[in-house]
Amino acid sequence: MALLKSHKLPFGISTCYTSKNYNDICSEAFYDMIIEAGALFVWFFHYMPVGSGAVPELLPTPEQRAEVYHRIRNFRQSKPIFAMDFQNDGQYVGGCIAGGRRYMHINARGDVEPCVFIHYSNCNIRNCTLLEALKSPIFMAYHRQQPFNENMLQPCPMLENPEKLRTIVKETGAVSTDYESPEDVDTLCDRTTPYAKNWQPTADALWKAQCETCAHHNDCK
Repeated sequence: MALLKSHKLPFGISTCYTSKNYNDICSEAFYDMIIEAGALFVWFFHYMPVGSGAVPELLPTPEQRAEVYHRIRNFRQSKPIFAMDFQNDGQYVGGCIAGGRRYMHINARGDVEPCVFIHYSNCNIRNCTLLEALKSPIFMAYHRQQPFNENMLQPCPMLENPEKLRTIVKETGAVSTDYESPEDVDTLCDRTTPYAKNWQPTADALWKAQCETCAHHNDCK
């Protein structure tokens, strides 16, 4: 960051919040540090428990995630840096943006995946065109079901709506593209189901309050 700043180059950072570090990386001290370092924007990513080495204990509790939600919104009003929360700002992009709706992921072997966190695919870019990949079964299933939840604080088919991803992968015959540690979709979704159930009441309360505020200001879509 010091090198980029010294050359007057615009840059930003990304950071992943977990149950262990959320208090630090959403603190005013952290914001002031990266602002002083020259960062113009910061992307906050929620920890995703993907793969055999995943640690479910690192998933934020509902209270912790809500605290991140409030802090980032407060700092947007007071700090000279643009902050975006990949998981808590779904309202600005209509929920999940993956599956070719706004982006997709192609791994090192060429497998075309709906998301960098969702390692399942029906096709490889070496054997098909990009358009054909976007028309593959798993991408079309994404397209038909988006948004996965009307509550934009529950955008992801894996983290907050695991029953959706479970169904999509099974019905489309998509295979695991994690070559080091192939993961059955049931194993992954069983890991995120408790999180989804715990987060839902808090998400519903926050979303209701947010919609009421929008309606009060006549800017709710």
